[in-house]
Amino acid sequence: MNLTTVLVTLSLASSVAVSSTPVEKQLLAISPRDFAQQFNAVAHDAGSKLTLPDFRIKPGWHRATTSEGVSVLVRAAHTGYALDEVVVVCRAVEQCLMTICTTALAIDASVDPVLLQRFIAARIAAQLGEVALVMSGLVYLVVSPKDDDYVALVIRPYLPQQELSAHTQATLRPVSMPVHVRAMPQV
Repeated sequence: MNLTTVLVTLSLASSVAVSSTPVEKQLLAISPRDFAQQFNAVAHDAGSKLTLPDFRIKPGWHRATTSEGVSVLVRAAHTGYALDEVVVVCRAVEQCLMTICTTALAIDASVDPVLLQRFIAARIAAQLGEVALVMSGLVYLVVSPKDDDYVALVIRPYLPQQELSAHTQATLRPVSMPVHVRAMPQV
């Protein structure tokens, strides 16, 4: 059974509207190290054996594999003390949704994991067009290229001053996957 088949079994979800207020470029207010610690705490509380290493506080991409075929990448801001975005890349079904939900909860404890899972399933099943899910000031983008065998969830701050809807957020601000992720071998 492939990842698409498993995720498509979940129900359809709609995105949540957010008001637009001009602000400076937003970052996820968590350092790479704090994110890894929070991820590990959420995973432990859920009874999962998923873990992330202690990421150093430095700018740029950090990558860790949580299970076979599932990776978590964080892009730290230029100071290293905040995150620009977090990406979960799944090339295998096992632990994919658990890693996605653990990642989302590590960033925002108020996230609704069921809504997030339904949104991912709907996007993969093409029940929703090129839209993003916006919750609590964060945008969740699903990337699932038809010519490649992976699904990625990108979490980044919602930027209402540049894009006025989740749809334009998803289409106008491309996902900047690091080269080593795009070239990852198939699992």
